[in-house]
Parts: sequence; C-alpha cells; structure tokens
Amino acid sequence: MPGLSDQINKKNDNLKKEEYLPNVEFSFTKEEIGFILAKLAQIEFKGVEIEFTYNLILKLQEQYKSLKEEKEE
Repeated sequence: MPGLSDQINKKNDNLKKEEYLPNVEFSFTKEEIGFILAKLAQIEFKGVEIEFTYNLILKLQEQYKSLKEEKEE
C-alpha cells in the first residue's frame, strides 16, 4: 500500500495533468452552485484533501457571487 507522501504526489500529478486539459465552456446556475456549496459544507475532509477543497470552494463562491451580481445589474 502506498504511503501518504506517495498518495499526495500522485494527487499533485493528477492536478498538473488537469491544468492542461482543453477549456470546455459550460456554466452553472446560481442554484446549482448553491447546491454544490451546501453539499460540500456537509462533508468531512481528510488532511490531503483540505487544500484542494478549500481552493475549489473559493472558486465556487466567487462564481456564485459573480452570478448574483450579474442578476442584480
């Protein structure tokens, strides 16, 4: 069974690969992002997942705020 550092390195390698995927245009509605954020708030995360999850949640929150601002305009 791989050690913790091996698991982290493998996750980092996967993240690097994802950076090079072609951009596909899609969008979520405000309600969809709100649902995802609510579900993420209910989940317990392990040590190696915390930083990735934190950054993901920040991106989702920014997207949510931008959708909210667009609707107010």
